[in-house]
Amino acid sequence: MAESAAKNARFKAQVRYTFIERADHTAEPPPMARMLRGGGRGGQVRLKLYLSYLWLQKDDTARELSIRHSAWANLLDLRDPDKAGARRISEAHTWLEENGFIEITKGPRLNLVTVLDETGRGEPWIAPGAAAKKEKESNILGALVNRYIQIPRAFWTNGHISVLSGAGVAMYLALLSEKGGLDGEDLWFSPKEAVSRFALSEDTRSKGLRELADAGLISTKRRPVNQTDFMAEALHMRNVHILNPERLNETAAIVPKRVVKIPATRIDSADD
Repeated sequence: MAESAAKNARFKAQVRYTFIERADHTAEPPPMARMLRGGGRGGQVRLKLYLSYLWLQKDDTARELSIRHSAWANLLDLRDPDKAGARRISEAHTWLEENGFIEITKGPRLNLVTVLDETGRGEPWIAPGAAAKKEKESNILGALVNRYIQIPRAFWTNGHISVLSGAGVAMYLALLSEKGGLDGEDLWFSPKEAVSRFALSEDTRSKGLRELADAGLISTKRRPVNQTDFMAEALHMRNVHILNPERLNETAAIVPKRVVKIPATRIDSADD
């Protein structure tokens, strides 16, 4: 299903930073967090569906799409795609329309759906790359609004979007937003930063990172906080994450890492 969709999709989906994070921690939660909240599994369907609509925007302005709910359910690998899965897609469409992320026009057989701007304000969608280029040519300030990450089509065609939970998808986008995400650098942000920038709970953060590691999409390592400090390695360590973009080119799978418990041993000394 994803391979079929890819014929009329972008090579890389463009998603604005403003969809993922907020510049001011006092502002309302960014759209990604809003989609996940208060809907249980419905939240992840909303997020995955909206990202998929962005992926299918091959032109620089939004185009109407008429796709069966069961086809979307198959793309996202929802259970019972013709009935229960289609119903979950319908519920996601309703929420996205009510919250200004899509516009639905009734059709004789299938409804026509037009994606709207990532802000949820009901404004027309323009590809961020094209919008940024236009602003640059016009010397208009505010090009930062159109900064964006890119999600390769393999995220869909190799099943990663369907295998990951909403937390996994959200944390993948959050990591991509860090320094571009695909340069092999160590990526890190604290639980406090996850809340202030992304409005994601500690449960979502930890679950998402663990899932991405189990899926092979990131490698997690321990690094000293201050590598110039002689005592840093022993006293101040933190987890850093490195994205593995080549893993996207393989079939998605989540394989939980085995936790090996080492029995405690006592070392006796003459001073005991």
